[in-house]
Amino acid sequence: MPPIELRPLSRADFPSLRQWLNEPHVREWWRGPILGPAEVEREYGPSVDGAEPTRCRVILTDGEPVGLIQGYRHADHPEWDQAVGIPRAAGLDYLIGRPDRRGQGIAPAAIRAFADELLALHPDTALVVSVPQKANRASCRALEKAGFTFSHDADLDTDDPSDSDTSAIYTYARPAGTGEPHVCHPDAHPDSHPDSHPDSHSEEEPARD
Repeated sequence: MPPIELRPLSRADFPSLRQWLNEPHVREWWRGPILGPAEVEREYGPSVDGAEPTRCRVILTDGEPVGLIQGYRHADHPEWDQAVGIPRAAGLDYLIGRPDRRGQGIAPAAIRAFADELLALHPDTALVVSVPQKANRASCRALEKAGFTFSHDADLDTDDPSDSDTSAIYTYARPAGTGEPHVCHPDAHPDSHPDSHPDSHSEEEPARD
């Protein structure tokens, strides 16, 4: 896996984030409306300000921003928690926005590092869950390479258009007999979360990274 860095999302990243979210390979799986500057601010500004309980990170490799990954406790989002139906879970969503950086192993490296960080940050959680579309084979492969295990298929009852097709539920459990997992990039940045989960994993092929 290539060396990666995860740093907190900032407003300086919004132009790149907007471009990533509107890339065709991302929009194939993240099916929300086209986002302009105002929409990006509305969706992600509270995350940057620490006003919502989710962490958003920019994925960097070779010092270049290439994508976004975010995590949150399911318990902080009761409707999503009920839809997924896995207790004591943290959620993880991600995308590789740069089309020229897909298929290079960046997503699995970022997913594994951030999953370990989430488990350390939230000791009340037992596992990390990610929910790509079942048809999004690139995202499923990225999760498998990161150490996630396929649990089951599910038709989720949500208002998010990204969940309109059958989803594949993947889990990453806290290692048995250990304390907290290794934290790749600890920091004191406050928790944050956008209004909807960007179920937009996209890596080797159009998919939600």
